[in-house]
Amino acid sequence: MTQLLNFQPHPWLRNQHVQTLWSRIARYKARSERHWQCLPLPDGDFIDLAWNRPYTEVISEPKRPLLIIFHGLEGSVYSPYADDLMATARSRGWHAVVMHFRGCSGRPNRSHRAYHSGDTADASTLVAWLQRQGFEQLYAAGFSLGGNMLVKLLGEEPDIGLRAAVSTSAPLSLGPSSARIDQGFSRVYRNHLVSSLKRKIIQKHALGQLQGHLHIDPATIRRIVNFRTFDNLVTAPLHGFDGADDYYTRCSGLQFIPLIRRPLLIIHAADDPFTSPCCVPEAPMLPANVRHELSTHGGHVGFVAKHEGKSGYWLSRRILDFLSTELGLD
Repeated sequence: MTQLLNFQPHPWLRNQHVQTLWSRIARYKARSERHWQCLPLPDGDFIDLAWNRPYTEVISEPKRPLLIIFHGLEGSVYSPYADDLMATARSRGWHAVVMHFRGCSGRPNRSHRAYHSGDTADASTLVAWLQRQGFEQLYAAGFSLGGNMLVKLLGEEPDIGLRAAVSTSAPLSLGPSSARIDQGFSRVYRNHLVSSLKRKIIQKHALGQLQGHLHIDPATIRRIVNFRTFDNLVTAPLHGFDGADDYYTRCSGLQFIPLIRRPLLIIHAADDPFTSPCCVPEAPMLPANVRHELSTHGGHVGFVAKHEGKSGYWLSRRILDFLSTELGLD
């Protein structure tokens, strides 16, 4: 069942947009180390990994808990929520690694395809690879798009080698969420993200990567305004969907929750400017191993609280507290 989340926002930062934009307002300074590694993929492409310690040190301690972090749309290890979780994990003695979706690490990927909210193949490849390296205690945390992808992955592969996971601010119902971000001030976020996606597709067009895969010209791409149009003209044809509605229907994480067997915590804020109330799972669809927590405040991947006299991300502590409980450390 959904439980009221015991999150108390910073008294000066209760507004949903202030919560969402806090890292920019506060000029967040990175706290984590970044050690890069490139992982080849079966189709000839690659994903970039960013570790919170040198990989030579990480691989020497395969029994230490390892947290895999899946960032949000157009995010990366440089996203403050990911950076803070990387640093907090290290302070608690955990290994941590951010898996960058294709094209999100600062360099373009090799193939025509990009990534999307239901793109679980690369994450599955990463988990299997980490298991082959001998890591015994794998955990995962996903934010926004990465949170939806993680929920879908756990439902598709109930026996995947993750001991527990946390999904935060995930648009588990993609269609209503794409409509929600077209409203009011949320259009500012939409415009920023859609512009970033368009730049990458135009770059792929210039590199000749879309030839034979996507029949659309740069002028048409530039005229795209919202996610539904982008997903209908770009995401769907690039990744084998029959339009935006087919993509939203097949990739929304909500439908996969009843199939999940691993311990999972899902966190939402009721004032999230990116997601719809439709993203909140109803009690009958939650198996005993899945916990849903809903906060009145928090914005989108915000959850900024007052801690030790300063404002900072509460999420990192909540995520690691939950996973530590599943690990038996609490």
